[in-house]
Amino acid sequence: MTQQKEFVFLYPIPEIINFEIKNHGWHERGGIGAFRKKYSDILNRCINERYRQKSFGINWVIFDDCDVSEVVKRQPTDQIIKAGLDFKTHTTEKVYPDQNYILTQLNGVRVIRIAGFHMWDCVEKLAKRAYEIGLDTLVDEDLTEFFSWRLDDQDFKTDKYPTYNPKKQVSMFKDFIRAREQRPWLWQNY
Repeated sequence: MTQQKEFVFLYPIPEIINFEIKNHGWHERGGIGAFRKKYSDILNRCINERYRQKSFGINWVIFDDCDVSEVVKRQPTDQIIKAGLDFKTHTTEKVYPDQNYILTQLNGVRVIRIAGFHMWDCVEKLAKRAYEIGLDTLVDEDLTEFFSWRLDDQDFKTDKYPTYNPKKQVSMFKDFIRAREQRPWLWQNY
């Protein structure tokens, strides 16, 4: 029996992706427009090589009142999942989508890889819940808000994760590991 594998990207909406591009694109040769193209090309390549080509279903979770950003190159087989909450309520009242509501829309999932915004908030909340209900869960931290920072890292690979190696910066390694000790959904094989 094959396990159903799903990749879930939380909130690839224009409001968030445009903010990321604007705040990181200023340093790019050619400006924000060039950075937007680079961001889009590499993000979509990562998703194709890390997930589509490895038989993962691709799922884009969006707030009920939002669309998927044009930066994302959706395929006909991709699924759009509504969060069950609007963006305004989320941002003004600090209310979060029901994690179970999102996960139940992934009927039959056994293996889940999660990316999106924001690593230590929404992404971790969904990953923790997926792990608690027994799914093989892992966060692809390369494809969170850290993505913009990682684009110029020569160790970054589009076809696998993790590409960040905390052992390269030994002084930070203990803190890096300590932050993950009680979070198996964040533990990567370094």
